[in-house]
Amino acid sequence: MPPSGITVRLQKEENSSARHNVSPYLGQDYHRLVQECLKQRQLFEDPHFPAKSKSLGYNELGPFSENTKGIQWRRPQEICQSPQFICEDMKWTDVCQGELGNCWFLAAAASLTQYPLLKERVVPPQQSFKSGYAGIFHFQFWQYGEWVDVVVDDRLPVKEGELVFVSSAQKSEFWAALLEKAYAKLNGSYEALNGGFMNEAFVDFTGGLGETVKLKETPPNLFHLLQKAVKKKSLMGAFIQPQSQSQIENQTPEGLLTGHAYSIIATWEMKNNGKKIPLLRLRNPWGRVEWNGHWSDDSTLWSQVDPEIRKKLQVRGEDGEFWMQMEDFLRFFDILEVCNLTPESVTDKHAQLWKTNTFCGRWLGHSAGGCRTYKDTFWTNPQFLVTLTEQDEEKHGMCTLLVSLMQKNRRQCRSIGQDFLSVGFEIYQVPKEFDNKMCASERKNLFSSLVSVASCSFMDERDVTGRYQLPPGRYLLIPSTFQPHQESDFIMRIFTEKQHTFIEIDCEIRANGNVFKENALKDTMEEFSAQFARLSGEDQEISPEELQRILIQITSKNTHLKTNGFSLDICRKLVKMVDLNCNGKLQLEEFRKLWSKIKEWEKIFTNYDKDRSGTMDVQELCLALEAAGFTLNNQLVESLCQKYGNNVRQVYFDSFLSCLAYLVCVFEQCRIMDKNKDGVICISKEEASIYIKGTIYLHLQVFLLNLSIILFLLLCCLCLLQSCYWLARSFVIIIST
Repeated sequence: MPPSGITVRLQKEENSSARHNVSPYLGQDYHRLVQECLKQRQLFEDPHFPAKSKSLGYNELGPFSENTKGIQWRRPQEICQSPQFICEDMKWTDVCQGELGNCWFLAAAASLTQYPLLKERVVPPQQSFKSGYAGIFHFQFWQYGEWVDVVVDDRLPVKEGELVFVSSAQKSEFWAALLEKAYAKLNGSYEALNGGFMNEAFVDFTGGLGETVKLKETPPNLFHLLQKAVKKKSLMGAFIQPQSQSQIENQTPEGLLTGHAYSIIATWEMKNNGKKIPLLRLRNPWGRVEWNGHWSDDSTLWSQVDPEIRKKLQVRGEDGEFWMQMEDFLRFFDILEVCNLTPESVTDKHAQLWKTNTFCGRWLGHSAGGCRTYKDTFWTNPQFLVTLTEQDEEKHGMCTLLVSLMQKNRRQCRSIGQDFLSVGFEIYQVPKEFDNKMCASERKNLFSSLVSVASCSFMDERDVTGRYQLPPGRYLLIPSTFQPHQESDFIMRIFTEKQHTFIEIDCEIRANGNVFKENALKDTMEEFSAQFARLSGEDQEISPEELQRILIQITSKNTHLKTNGFSLDICRKLVKMVDLNCNGKLQLEEFRKLWSKIKEWEKIFTNYDKDRSGTMDVQELCLALEAAGFTLNNQLVESLCQKYGNNVRQVYFDSFLSCLAYLVCVFEQCRIMDKNKDGVICISKEEASIYIKGTIYLHLQVFLLNLSIILFLLLCCLCLLQSCYWLARSFVIIIST
């Protein structure tokens, strides 16, 4: 009866509420630090974001830049007489831009002041310069799937007694300046905040999904979408694209600023002369400089409007807020940004909330396949299956699908010369036959027949988002970098108006029966026995050292196999795989079984060495493992690629054998764990991780045990020699006397 395979099923873990918790950023617990400072009677000084030039920046605000000369770090009480964290209440006028190109962040911060619950989440209350003051403040941001609490000391950059960066219209107020410092810390430096999009800050303030609309390619129902966005409590902003860097924040004759971020805070449909005129309310974060065209504060059109409506719409003087009709908005503005909020961000019972899902992933080695232009590797990218079951209430047979791809931690890398990668995604219709093709090789062969239904442009931005109208059905989402072999962590998120399912396409963990079966060799038993007798020496056993010598000798003659010399550790793993007697050496039958496996694996290795370089690409490792009888999930393949691949993503032949020997040993242990003998064991992901680590630990224990025995034997030999020495010396003394 042929040996049976073994399947490892990972038990689904219950969803925890951890995502609603807040983690201390860099392990700095705000409340503990406050207590320590008060106890020591010292003001807090942040070691992770010190009051030094490196916190300012790396280039234009670098240590030797002209822009940083004269900058000093001062606490608020050294800047004004009676500093306050918040004067009366947080208002949009508290956010005034300084000498930093981060109006995108400031516009988002100003918008935040209009949403009390969101505001209190980002800027926790009960902070002041009075009771309990310790020179430390904290703010909360959403970062890639979790909320983090960021602490900062209150030493701020000043030049000639004035704040260099953001300030408040009320000179004694500092919440905005400290919020900006916390955000700069989160991103590596103040200079890292130069240039960006409101949506990036919107997302970090809310955990929502950012969406960008090019207004010169406007969808016909845009005003309706904006009305729905207001009902869903979405954050919105817009800006005019400047033609050059010199035009940023230049004022147009209509009172608008180019390259400047405006917040959109309301919509209204005005009835005028029997017509419906769609209006938008915008806010300039400067708190001044307003639109002066139709429906501006001083427009004569307001004289035709009922005074009660005018009062309700808050038409007033120069305060940075103004109404603008949709036609003019589309004419002058270029980009609209919308941040769609998650149910966790909105507590309004009447808000129409999105259904959301999130997955954290990475492009790393074997899974960094590049865009679909690279046909040989594109299929290796992470893949996700979305099922849309219900059509929208307002759509005829269609579902709204928002897809967001977010790169992680790339802004922080600017100081070392790295920036955002060009990323995007493809959406394919999933055929019915896809269900039964979960193995990597089957999915690869199916790719050529997949039909693309949507895609997004590849962009070098943190968030790349698309809005799609699709009929109910199942769709395959494939995120990728534009170029292959570019590595980065990412987050994939989807929002729908109705229920949906969202899962990662992954393989079941399994070793089939061929893994444990001995393959036939070309040599007859007599021929193999003769070779074994010649190779094994007098003891008729092959040790790891002898196996090492045999493998090095054979592979040195084969130019199609590149190795690193077969370490003793690899040879011990190979011996352990078939060592039934557990004596650390191989007898004839054991060696025959091992050699049949090595010849089988050599053939597989050669087949997947496409360029005949003597090495195998890690992106082919998954297929090679499958050919050897193993189907593994993405996480295991990633771990094996990191462990057995070199720094240029190649697997040598000796590493390939080591990898397979390791897997055979692991799955042999899984078969032992199969008490019911039904070929299936169920364990949690945590148990699987502990078990794999435990297997490695066991190998280490065996090595240390063997080392201890050797040392013990050496010690015994030394004691014996010492005894012989003293015995001989005593004998000499007796004779001499």
